Amino acid sequence: MPNIDEEIKDLEAEIKKTQYNKATEHHIGRIKAKIAKLEKVKEERSKKSGGTGFFIKKGIYPSIGLLGPPSVGKSSILNAITNAESRVGAFDFTTLSIVPGVMEHKDMRFRILDLPGVIEGAHEGKGRGREVIAVLRNVDLIVVVLDPFKFDTSYILKELQREGIRINQKPPKMSVILKDRGGLNITKVGRSEFDVELLESISREFGIINADIILRQSMTPDTFIDGLLGNRVYIPAIFILNKSDTPEFKKALESLESLGIDPIPTSIIKKRNIELLKERIAGKVRMIRVHLIPSNAPSDEEPMVIREGATVEDVCKAVHTEFVEKFKFATITGKSVRFPNQRVGLEHTVLDGDNLTVFLKKG
Repeated sequence: MPNIDEEIKDLEAEIKKTQYNKATEHHIGRIKAKIAKLEKVKEERSKKSGGTGFFIKKGIYPSIGLLGPPSVGKSSILNAITNAESRVGAFDFTTLSIVPGVMEHKDMRFRILDLPGVIEGAHEGKGRGREVIAVLRNVDLIVVVLDPFKFDTSYILKELQREGIRINQKPPKMSVILKDRGGLNITKVGRSEFDVELLESISREFGIINADIILRQSMTPDTFIDGLLGNRVYIPAIFILNKSDTPEFKKALESLESLGIDPIPTSIIKKRNIELLKERIAGKVRMIRVHLIPSNAPSDEEPMVIREGATVEDVCKAVHTEFVEKFKFATITGKSVRFPNQRVGLEHTVLDGDNLTVFLKKG
């Protein structure tokens, strides 16, 4: 009896040999649903057995993952934009070798992660590729590093897709309300376009037979499957074409541009576009400024720059771990609260421009 990987491989082979047209799109859609369902089962089994356990603990600074084939210059890029000896926050990579560094740009700091090179066939376990890709589920930005000799993005994008990572995309605008009875009702809002029968067929592959599904955008089978699963992550990404000082660079650039990819040309030797790369990274990751106000005196300090979505606990950790251990309460004046000097707890999410005062327990 074939295992899950073999079943997935057989289904993918069936898609490849099936000529896509109006008559076969329902068949292909159902196969894609079966593959997604098998991938979900595989993921759940991995979690139950302990899996790889690789993850990035979210810190106050945004995490940027450098991803690409081996020997395209990721380490050189890391050294060019960071102090690779600096480390921020806590890492848990077990035996996976990832080199962290800190990039400073203007008054902001970013945690840069140089991941091991990903080779073709990574999803089959080659080079521990799936484990490397899985780490990226928790980063704030993916930087895909290529060079004129290794600029094929197809297998890298496929690995991201398999791991449930959607780059430069938005989550599907849809809602699924499960019911005990009443059948399957798929309705649309606005000008969304889709094949109702095909989406109904895909829903039934997932065992959804009684539900109200409301779609607020046009739906392809792939997008609809992502929405049904609900376990996809949506991460911005930029591309680098390194070694732009080589003769082969122009041809590689033209090839990528023909695919709609507009990479940043970089060269460590020529120090080309290093500052531009920093600007692009900073521009892709949203940051906010929070003013820490002492309880007994006015503050002349510069605001703290932290990631969007940070909590009071994140701010406290950035100041000193003692601030969390002895935390009593905090008061905030700003956009995140309803009135000035409102009391909040560690779980409160701060917003740009907030004035924050932390009160600690005595002793």
